[in-house]
Amino acid sequence: MIRKKFHFIHLFICVEFFISAASFSARADNFNTLHQINLFSMKTLEDTGLHEGLAGAFFGKQGNWFIMAGGSSFPGEKPWQNGIKHLSDQVFVFEQLPGGQFNIVYQGNDLPIPLAEGSYATLPNGLLCVGGLTPDGITRKSWLLSYSGSGIRVTEYPSLPLPVKNSTATAIGSKIYLIGGELADGTSSGQFLALDITNPAKGWEELPNFPVPVSGAAIASQQDGEEVSLFSFGGRAKLTAGAATTFYTSVYHFRPSSNRWVKKGDIRRDDGASVPLAMATASSVGGSHVLLYGGDTGNIFNQVENALSTGDTSKRDSLWMTHTGFNNKILVYNTITDAWFEAGETSNPPVAVTANVSDGKNVYIAGGEIRPGVRSPHITQLYYTSKPSFGWINYLVLFLYFGGMLLLGFYFMKRNESTEDFFKAGGRIPWWAAGISIFATTLSAITFLSIPAKTYASDWRMLVFNICIILIVPIVIRYFLPFFTRFRLGTAYEYLEIRFNRTVRWLASALFVIFMVSRIAIVLFLPALALNAVTGFDIYLSIVVMGLVTIIYSTSGGMEAVVWGDVIQGFILVFGALAAFIFMIIGIDGGLGEFWNTSIEFHKFRTFDFRFDFSQPVFWVVLIGGVANSLITYTSDQSIIQRYMSTKDEKATSRSIWLNGILSVPVTILFFLIGTGLFAFYRDNPANMMVTNPNIDSVFPQFIVSEMPIGFAGLLIAAIFAAAMSTLSSNINSSAAVITSDFYQTIFPEQTFSSRLKVARWSGLLCGLLGMGMALVLATWNIASLWDQFNTFLGLLTSGLGALFILGVFFPRVGAKAALAGVIAGLIVLIVLKENTPLSFLLYGFIGMTAGILIAWLVSFILPNRKEIKGFTWWSVEEI
Repeated sequence: MIRKKFHFIHLFICVEFFISAASFSARADNFNTLHQINLFSMKTLEDTGLHEGLAGAFFGKQGNWFIMAGGSSFPGEKPWQNGIKHLSDQVFVFEQLPGGQFNIVYQGNDLPIPLAEGSYATLPNGLLCVGGLTPDGITRKSWLLSYSGSGIRVTEYPSLPLPVKNSTATAIGSKIYLIGGELADGTSSGQFLALDITNPAKGWEELPNFPVPVSGAAIASQQDGEEVSLFSFGGRAKLTAGAATTFYTSVYHFRPSSNRWVKKGDIRRDDGASVPLAMATASSVGGSHVLLYGGDTGNIFNQVENALSTGDTSKRDSLWMTHTGFNNKILVYNTITDAWFEAGETSNPPVAVTANVSDGKNVYIAGGEIRPGVRSPHITQLYYTSKPSFGWINYLVLFLYFGGMLLLGFYFMKRNESTEDFFKAGGRIPWWAAGISIFATTLSAITFLSIPAKTYASDWRMLVFNICIILIVPIVIRYFLPFFTRFRLGTAYEYLEIRFNRTVRWLASALFVIFMVSRIAIVLFLPALALNAVTGFDIYLSIVVMGLVTIIYSTSGGMEAVVWGDVIQGFILVFGALAAFIFMIIGIDGGLGEFWNTSIEFHKFRTFDFRFDFSQPVFWVVLIGGVANSLITYTSDQSIIQRYMSTKDEKATSRSIWLNGILSVPVTILFFLIGTGLFAFYRDNPANMMVTNPNIDSVFPQFIVSEMPIGFAGLLIAAIFAAAMSTLSSNINSSAAVITSDFYQTIFPEQTFSSRLKVARWSGLLCGLLGMGMALVLATWNIASLWDQFNTFLGLLTSGLGALFILGVFFPRVGAKAALAGVIAGLIVLIVLKENTPLSFLLYGFIGMTAGILIAWLVSFILPNRKEIKGFTWWSVEEI
């Protein structure tokens, strides 16, 4: 029978491979299409004297309203005609109509003083205007403009340490960061300031100076792979008296956690040439891109300076009148790969000294200087659209995969004659299949997506965390496995009743079921969210299809269907990952050699970080956290322990645990290589990255859809579904086992095998549907990192379960009351530390488990154990 099952699995995999190989050469369409739409023309405001537009205005967004304030123009004669620059004190409020166009809802002379060329930032309650040029010179004052629905409220904010214009500012969380600015004498400042808007009375805090004096730089806040950081682009400055103004090509990166600036690569065009640029705008788009629009390269500016220095005003005027315009290339920067590409040209005349606001998807550009004395009248929207093409062959691969899973459930359905068959497969599972099943269960879709994404964004420091299973295998086999095999327990939590009491058993079982239902929701939702971003798959449809297919085959076929399904899914996962890595290397110009060189240059293989910083994934954090999380998973998670009970004897189970541990090491390394390969590929091919990716967790599925041949892409997307479904099926089956054995069977011990089997199937169905319902509710959430969120969730909810089993096995003096007190207190300690310290989430499992054990042991001196536990301690289990 086993041989027949193996042939079925082999045939299924061969069909997948044949369809994939049959269409090797096809490719998905390009992802990025830039759109530019003029939403409003300020020429319609001629009654205000604006015959053109404004440059150097303040522009931001408050709720659904857009606020534009101040700015400069030459309404009469131009500079070469000795015209006077007009500074505006007007404030305009716009709303965006359903068709996209802007409609003005308010205008008034609300600025305390005519103002232009300052810095600005969007706050939740309005537009913050900082410094700038006034009729009386440069100011250091700041004002917040808030729209109430009928008028503008002006609130004075703390003044800058010194007056500047052409500084730039942006927000990260509750802090406004400001860099540089031009002083009254024409020189530039290197100041770097921060203002906490939750406590503005503290004023502007001086931070480490910007690396160079600068004004007119472009600044944006964007995710750098580890945290939201600042990125500064270009700018200009007079470095020595009488010298020509220097225009910078440089990019600088400031990470708040490290509190220092780091120089990155230069601003570059597609031909590789560096581009000096000042007075441009920078806008965050998607989860890891910045769009650079407009700006001055300084060529004509320096010629004008030279003419002025020689007193040649006619040449100056000629240069102004014949000005050929500013930078017309729209440049896009990837904050993770430090790479640039050209996204096209501006549809309107290119501008400098412009204003912008971004919501992460759309960028709105307001006015700006077309050439000296001439302003743009437009408010323009820029946005990207994606047109992923999946193709019918890829859909056929997915159809065969889902169909095969359903057939698998129906095939094993007839073999389930009792709950022993349904939950433990009657001990018929070979050790190697159980080992692969454990491996596939722990390798969820979150792991499949997030390990490559995390490694793409950072380095290999998390490797140790993910291979700690190999360190705890001997401990699990020596001290825990005997309890789950020799005592013939129905579930892992039955041991807790024998060791403590039924209350502890039921509490642990209830926590586990809650955790499983929540994990079902997360494992369904997060892959569906990532797939939606790059394939266009409907999130709700993905959740429903994955959920229903998994519920059907796992509740129909029981443990045998789950295990053999895991075997199929494990092969698909590994084969698909290998294929993806090969295509990454092929897609890099220079192949394996360039992959290696890029990875070394950017320190992508850094694995060991021996600093004592427990807020970062340093060696001590990943080792301690990895050992603790692996110990919790392999000693208290019923979905894993259930595999221990499905083999014929303890020796076979030991082999399966070792196989899982051994498999985990090379496969984990493969997934880390994929993440590094993604970095090298998109460093080499920056225009191939989808600009609108909402977060880095979509990077691997995007590569699959856009770069893998048709058929192979279907196989890899099937692998993502497989990773999700292998975890889901185990969660559903183990939840059903806990509900049936720990609750139903203890309350109704006289019920027949048939009734227990019905309860098992119905409880699995209920848990699956509840998890699917939660996933559908979560479908509107935006989570920055799936990996981080999942491990935070894991540490918070499972550390108490791990503590209970360690207390039960190794601490005979701890009774039920002390154990419960320890677990509850441990959870409280963990929550307090989480909210009040910067400790890494990787340590949550260790902290919760350790605190629970220590507190329970201390409480046991007040409430010692009174229960006889002979035969149920690790030193006496050998007698069984």
